Amino acid sequence: MKFYLLLLLLLPLCSAQQHYIKCYGHDFLMVNNQLLQCTGRVQQVCYTRETGEKGCTRQEMCSRPGWKCCDTNGCNA
Repeated sequence: MKFYLLLLLLLPLCSAQQHYIKCYGHDFLMVNNQLLQCTGRVQQVCYTRETGEKGCTRQEMCSRPGWKCCDTNGCNA
Protein backbone atom coordinates (compact mmCIF):
# COMPACT_ATOMS: atom_id res chain seq x y z
CA MET A 1 0.00 0.00 0.00
CA LYS A 2 2.86 2.40 0.77
CA PHE A 3 4.29 1.76 -2.68
CA TYR A 4 1.07 2.93 -4.38
CA LEU A 5 0.91 6.01 -2.20
CA LEU A 6 4.49 6.86 -3.18
CA LEU A 7 3.62 6.45 -6.86
CA LEU A 8 0.64 8.77 -6.50
CA LEU A 9 2.83 11.39 -4.84
CA LEU A 10 5.53 11.18 -7.52
CA LEU A 11 3.18 11.21 -10.49
CA PRO A 12 2.72 15.01 -10.62
CA LEU A 13 6.50 15.51 -10.49
CA CYS A 14 7.15 13.10 -13.32
CA SER A 15 4.39 14.39 -15.53
CA ALA A 16 5.43 18.06 -15.31
CA GLN A 17 5.92 19.32 -18.84
CA GLN A 18 9.55 19.85 -19.82
CA HIS A 19 10.36 22.07 -22.78
CA TYR A 20 13.35 21.02 -24.88
CA ILE A 21 15.35 22.78 -27.60
CA LYS A 22 18.85 22.49 -29.08
CA CYS A 23 20.71 25.80 -29.47
CA TYR A 24 24.24 26.78 -30.38
CA GLY A 25 26.23 28.26 -27.53
CA HIS A 26 29.13 30.71 -27.70
CA ASP A 27 30.47 32.80 -24.81
CA PHE A 28 34.11 33.78 -25.61
CA LEU A 29 35.40 31.97 -22.50
CA MET A 30 34.62 28.25 -22.55
CA VAL A 31 31.90 27.47 -25.11
CA ASN A 32 32.82 27.88 -28.77
CA ASN A 33 29.80 27.30 -31.03
CA GLN A 34 28.78 24.03 -29.38
CA LEU A 35 25.31 22.52 -29.70
CA LEU A 36 23.59 22.74 -26.31
CA GLN A 37 20.58 20.72 -25.15
CA CYS A 38 18.36 23.05 -23.13
CA THR A 39 15.43 21.92 -21.01
CA GLY A 40 13.18 23.56 -18.50
CA ARG A 41 9.65 23.88 -17.21
CA VAL A 42 9.46 27.29 -18.90
CA GLN A 43 9.51 27.57 -22.70
CA GLN A 44 13.13 27.82 -23.91
CA VAL A 45 14.30 29.67 -27.05
CA CYS A 46 17.64 30.13 -28.79
CA TYR A 47 19.23 33.58 -28.77
CA THR A 48 22.05 35.55 -30.35
CA ARG A 49 23.18 38.87 -28.89
CA GLU A 50 24.82 41.78 -30.69
CA THR A 51 28.04 40.87 -28.85
CA GLY A 52 28.08 37.45 -30.59
CA GLU A 53 27.07 35.53 -27.48
CA LYS A 54 24.73 32.61 -28.22
CA GLY A 55 22.74 30.16 -26.13
CA CYS A 56 19.29 29.40 -24.80
CA THR A 57 17.08 31.37 -22.47
CA ARG A 58 13.48 32.05 -21.46
CA GLN A 59 11.22 33.83 -23.96
CA GLU A 60 10.88 37.00 -21.85
CA MET A 61 14.61 37.75 -22.26
CA CYS A 62 14.05 38.31 -25.99
CA SER A 63 12.43 41.70 -25.44
CA ARG A 64 15.78 43.18 -24.37
CA PRO A 65 17.62 45.45 -26.82
CA GLY A 66 20.29 43.64 -28.86
CA TRP A 67 18.78 40.15 -28.47
CA LYS A 68 17.52 38.08 -31.42
CA CYS A 69 15.58 34.91 -30.60
CA CYS A 70 14.16 31.94 -32.50
CA ASP A 71 12.32 28.81 -31.43
CA THR A 72 13.49 25.87 -33.58
CA ASN A 73 16.42 23.51 -33.01
CA GLY A 74 19.75 25.03 -34.07
CA CYS A 75 18.17 28.21 -35.45
CA ASN A 76 20.89 30.48 -33.96
CA ALA A 77 23.75 28.87 -35.93
